[in-house]
Amino acid sequence: MIRITDKLDRELLALIRRHYLGDPVTYVYLFYDIMYYPEFTEAYLNVVGNDVVGFILIYTGFRGHVAVHVFGTVENAVNHIPLDSNIIMHVNAEPKIAEYVINNLLRSGQVETRRFLTMVCDRYSFRGFNLGSDYVIRRLTINDVEQFIDVKKSQGVEITRAEAIMRLLSPHWHYYGAFLNGELVSMAGTYLKLPEVWVVGDVYTLPQYRGRGLAKAVTSAVTSDALRSGAMTMLHVFEDNEPAIRAYRRLGYRTTQILTWVRYKP
Repeated sequence: MIRITDKLDRELLALIRRHYLGDPVTYVYLFYDIMYYPEFTEAYLNVVGNDVVGFILIYTGFRGHVAVHVFGTVENAVNHIPLDSNIIMHVNAEPKIAEYVINNLLRSGQVETRRFLTMVCDRYSFRGFNLGSDYVIRRLTINDVEQFIDVKKSQGVEITRAEAIMRLLSPHWHYYGAFLNGELVSMAGTYLKLPEVWVVGDVYTLPQYRGRGLAKAVTSAVTSDALRSGAMTMLHVFEDNEPAIRAYRRLGYRTTQILTWVRYKP
């Protein structure tokens, strides 16, 4: 296993970029975090010849938890995972590797696991969706910051005004909202944008407005912008969230990966 912070030279960076361009869905987080957030990123690669056959990506930039990705064939993965931290983990590896990782986590803390789908959409599969005239669907701006904060709070997510402003102004995020009589009632956005792929997330509709197609409409708007830019889109959804999966499929999203989602508390 190669620890990237020990050996991130031009050759290794070119290797990672080549794999990302060949398979953006699998390598997007690895490439993005190394390029944009190296101060928060630790990564270990299993390289055989000129191929990356596995990696462990550890991102510490979130408040409250560490994000970990385990992909492919990895050696002694648990030895590199910070078991003294709250962790959200995506495991895309052979069942025996996933089982090994989870069993070792269980020795050190509490573990919750669920099945997790990665879905993608491109310009060939996309089917846009528009609501009736009662709702206004538009890009969120800095003028929507207070309502943006309120919607996040209704999800149980506390966000400072400074962070909300950053999200609405930064090129890394891209939010659309559905408004009824001037009230923000649904939104969807991206938390990662690269020329090849945008990762869609933060899809939420206020409880009293669910079942009206609002989440599908705002996700459609974000997806449309991504495809116009030349990128594909991807998102993650729990396998048992059937209403969301149906909505995404109607937009043209298809499942490309089935992952194990893990929440760990030491």
